[in-house]
Amino acid sequence: MKRKATLRLMLKALLAAPSLLAALPAFAQDAPGTIISIIGGLAPDDLLNIRATASPGGKVEARLPNGAAVKNYGCKAVNNYPWCKVEDTQDAHITGWAPARYLSPNNPAPSRLCGRPAC
Repeated sequence: MKRKATLRLMLKALLAAPSLLAALPAFAQDAPGTIISIIGGLAPDDLLNIRATASPGGKVEARLPNGAAVKNYGCKAVNNYPWCKVEDTQDAHITGWAPARYLSPNNPAPSRLCGRPAC
């Protein structure tokens, strides 16, 4: 009786495996293009404003400290200043724009804006 139960469990696992494996490529496709940047260059005890728009006057959505890691989804020039669309790696609800000068790429990839890693 115990052997039948074990065989049934193994059969169910084998039948479920293809559907579980089908989800893996989606994660693998996202990872290589993600640039992780580290916030730096702020005064001691200062925080970087993460803004709703790529502008010094944009609404502050959140503030992050030196050393915080963010996903960098790309940069664009606004009035000749590069701003990057970011998301906090610890809290996906914290998203917005940050000045590129405070972001250092942890795993650099060429930026389409300037041809250098995370301008």
